[in-house]
Amino acid sequence: MKNIVLSANTSWYLYNFRSSTIIALQQQGFNVVCISPQDDYSLRLVNELGCKWFSIKMDNQGSHPIKDMRFCWALFKHYKKIKPVSAFHFTIKNNIYGTWAAKLAGVKAVNNVSGLGTAFINDNLTSKVVRLLYKVSQPFAHKVFCQNSEDYSLLIEEKLVAKTKLTLLPGSGVNTSNFNPTLKKQKVDEHPFVFLYVGRMLADKGVLELIEAATLLFNKRQNFVLRLCGFADAKNSTAITETMLNEWSQLSFIEWLGPSEDIASIYASADCVVLPSYREGMPRTLLEAGSMGLPSITTNVAGCKHIISNNHNGLLCNVRDSESLFRALNEMLDLDKKNYSLMCENARINIVDKYDESIVIKHALDAVA
Repeated sequence: MKNIVLSANTSWYLYNFRSSTIIALQQQGFNVVCISPQDDYSLRLVNELGCKWFSIKMDNQGSHPIKDMRFCWALFKHYKKIKPVSAFHFTIKNNIYGTWAAKLAGVKAVNNVSGLGTAFINDNLTSKVVRLLYKVSQPFAHKVFCQNSEDYSLLIEEKLVAKTKLTLLPGSGVNTSNFNPTLKKQKVDEHPFVFLYVGRMLADKGVLELIEAATLLFNKRQNFVLRLCGFADAKNSTAITETMLNEWSQLSFIEWLGPSEDIASIYASADCVVLPSYREGMPRTLLEAGSMGLPSITTNVAGCKHIISNNHNGLLCNVRDSESLFRALNEMLDLDKKNYSLMCENARINIVDKYDESIVIKHALDAVA
């Protein structure tokens, strides 16, 4: 049986975003091996999905040359031992160092640029280093997938990836059966309207602006609640502290739910998803929300604006602008039942037509054919 490797900076990522791809590869007769740092999801890759899993140490914070080269060498040793026909890499460091490791081991590297991320928001030293590393690593990749047209153009224009190797995908896709409008709970008129944020609690996701906007909205009207669902990612440089999250949850209009194992049920109790992020690849939150038949409010930035069309399946606001976000929240509350229902229908149709995970899985299978 031929081996396929999937490598990312967390087991959580592989389990939550790539389970369907893993299953599809197994159904094609491949033995799937996952390589990632150990976390609470590592054994679930083994016990629930039937993968082999190897732990690897990596530094997810910044760039430490010695640690990064150790990570590259560790991947190389795994590839020499496993002898996969292809190695799928996800997240920045895995894309860069995994490509070099695969090249040295004689393995085809298939990279997935889920979003160019905060390193590309500003033109600083970090951004320049990341661009350089992409430029000197990606020529050795067999195939590179990216998730929105702006990233696609940027990768080509800056000569980070050759156009012949680059393919545009609809994000990581979404299972439109597992996330569907029939799961939504019946709305009771006297219940407050529920805005929902799903994701890591990071400043770069626009969480600070969201709290400011919600506060402005509550000063005007009190017929809503804002729920925050996700990890307090203390390792990230822009992380919101648990202390701050607990302080926010003392406010009558904010509920911090923490992470959830059943995210579909969280969406099912919501009326609108809010993601005021600074930049995205193709945000899974907006895909899942749309699949559930929920409209979204998001920023007019790469990734987000490719999913949400203003006044069609949601509303767009300016990035890093709490006043603009406040106006969008208020506008959503002002929608009558007819226009709100139409926005919900448009949200579902958009995802079913363009972002079903079957599209992503087909490209993955084609890459190893």
